[in-house]
Amino acid sequence: MKRIDWFFMTSLFALIGIGIALVYSATSNTDLIWYKTEWFKQIVHFAVGIMLAVVVVFLPAKFWKNIAYFSYAIAIIALLFVMDSGHVSKGAGRWLDFGGFRFQPSEFAKIAYLLASSLWLSKNRVSIQQPKTLIVPGIMFVVPFLLVLKQPNLSTALVFTAMTLVQFYWAGFRLVDLFLFISPAVSIILSAVSALYWSLLIICVFFVSIKFKFPIWLIILVMTLDLGSGYISQITWNSMEDHQRSRILTFLDPMRDPKGEGYQVIQSQVAIGSGGMFGKGFGEGSQTNLAFLPEKHTDFIFSVLGEQFGFAGIFVVLVLFFILFLRCIMICRVHTDSFVNLLVAGASTILFFHTFVNIAMTIGLMPVTGLPLPFLSYGGSFVITCMILVGLMINMRLKGRDIY
Repeated sequence: MKRIDWFFMTSLFALIGIGIALVYSATSNTDLIWYKTEWFKQIVHFAVGIMLAVVVVFLPAKFWKNIAYFSYAIAIIALLFVMDSGHVSKGAGRWLDFGGFRFQPSEFAKIAYLLASSLWLSKNRVSIQQPKTLIVPGIMFVVPFLLVLKQPNLSTALVFTAMTLVQFYWAGFRLVDLFLFISPAVSIILSAVSALYWSLLIICVFFVSIKFKFPIWLIILVMTLDLGSGYISQITWNSMEDHQRSRILTFLDPMRDPKGEGYQVIQSQVAIGSGGMFGKGFGEGSQTNLAFLPEKHTDFIFSVLGEQFGFAGIFVVLVLFFILFLRCIMICRVHTDSFVNLLVAGASTILFFHTFVNIAMTIGLMPVTGLPLPFLSYGGSFVITCMILVGLMINMRLKGRDIY
């Protein structure tokens, strides 16, 4: 009992309780029978997730090393099945029907990729100055990334990206290495947005490369990739039709189309702003109750929190998330095993990336990407994924020393 992290567990179950209450308040205004409502289904999702998390905790730590590559292979096969016969909803084929249940393979692919990349990187150091060390982990990343992107599911594909960058850092990359590593992707975006910003990036990459004394061949390679990717991006951008460019710009800045793409963000900001200091009260609020706020129990559950409980409620939830992530980081201080640390760092990144992007999205600081908020948003596959990640981190904390 002494080894149980009670700060972690208290924060976790507090967030789960708040999440269920918010889903109830956002969806209780319905004529559905209670066992068919979203709030009851959410309780079932968490019940299943908690049971799976308990199973995960009680399994030997080395079990997760032994199944890492096998689970990765199964995840890739499932993603391939989605491409062939996935259930399509809202223009995206992301789900598979199995035994009367519908699940999202991309969610479980996060866990499988996390295990496989953690195992590989724990045995092999990566370096930007030795490109051959990046071949295998690069292929391991690109395959699920492209399969998820094909669905299309850009938001989940970005989760794989964030996890990979953090794990590369943990496996040997420096921050400056990461900067050079992602600069071609940043160049694609900035070259389409502004020639000035793109030029500043190129100059910055050059001087950073010189300052940190990277090999000449690497400087030439990175500069070539930055210039080439930016140039191709500009050509592609200029060759697009006006309506295609407008769609992309509206995605980046929803306020360009307040009655269309920007409607969700505007209603979300109204909901959060109207909550004031202490909110309008549980179950109250015009944006939520009068259905002005779309996807209120999934992507925009944070807006429901802001409207009903105001700044005080938001502050409490952010503190709970802070404690949760802080205790996750503390696991890496308890153990020195690289597999344990890589797995915990990757799992924490998944949860943090979802949290950061979702909150930034609801207040208009980032485009609407469809990433749900951990432990608060309604969802089946996502809730179970979060609980399995929690189980893995608790398992590593309690049994990490027995990894071999």
